[in-house]
Amino acid sequence: MSATALYTLNTAHWTFDFSAAVQMQNPGEPYRGTCPAYLVEHPEGTVLVDTGVSPDLVADPASYGPAGAAHMAPLLETLEQSEDQHLVNLLDGIGYAPEDIDIVVMSHLHTDHAGNIDLFPDAEFVVQKQELRYAFYPDGVQRLFYVTGDFHHLRRMDYDVTAVHGEYDVFGDGSVVAFPTPGHSPGHQSVQVELPDAGTVILAVDAANHREGYEGELAASFAHSLEDSVESIQAIKRRAARTDADVYVHHDPDDIGSLPEPPAALE
Repeated sequence: MSATALYTLNTAHWTFDFSAAVQMQNPGEPYRGTCPAYLVEHPEGTVLVDTGVSPDLVADPASYGPAGAAHMAPLLETLEQSEDQHLVNLLDGIGYAPEDIDIVVMSHLHTDHAGNIDLFPDAEFVVQKQELRYAFYPDGVQRLFYVTGDFHHLRRMDYDVTAVHGEYDVFGDGSVVAFPTPGHSPGHQSVQVELPDAGTVILAVDAANHREGYEGELAASFAHSLEDSVESIQAIKRRAARTDADVYVHHDPDDIGSLPEPPAALE
């Protein structure tokens, strides 16, 4: 069995230095990256991959979540998010409400991927156990990117969290498979989707932050582990060659722009 459709829902544009996205390349060059979430339709359920940027964080970082996120204010000055890009509105544009989402696969818990978790209290969340543990106690530069207000809900007893270790087949039929690609963060995972016409698609997410980084095996400068990042990019390339997959890099506007614009979907 395969999934039936893949929608790309861009929740923001965030501009930062290209050399941060692609290690030591073109310093000083601005890079306006996309921040999408993805919705996968499957006969047995609806899957969301990542939850994008929270409009509540954008509106008032100092008051966001149980501890606030005042440190995000300067970083958010280069973020663009219209009301149309709020995840709840993007979902509505393709005929879905938050309560229609059955499973949420979190690639990792950085703030540009993990906002809006609170919209899905009845969904099952799939996250690598290592990522879940690290997110609450990050170190070094990674502390900038983990905002407790995004993901503290995952510690609540009434949230359904599946903490996985290794590859995870969401429906048990090979159609939606999360697989570890650590490096960008300790528990980063990418997602392989099988579609009836498009064939195999790999959402590399942040294994690389730009197509140039993917092709040249150049990780983001702030990656948790540069060595693991390179090995994960190489693993995705091997997987793509083995499955004849198309690979999409999450923050690259050309990659994301090549996917159908909602309400159209990749099928």
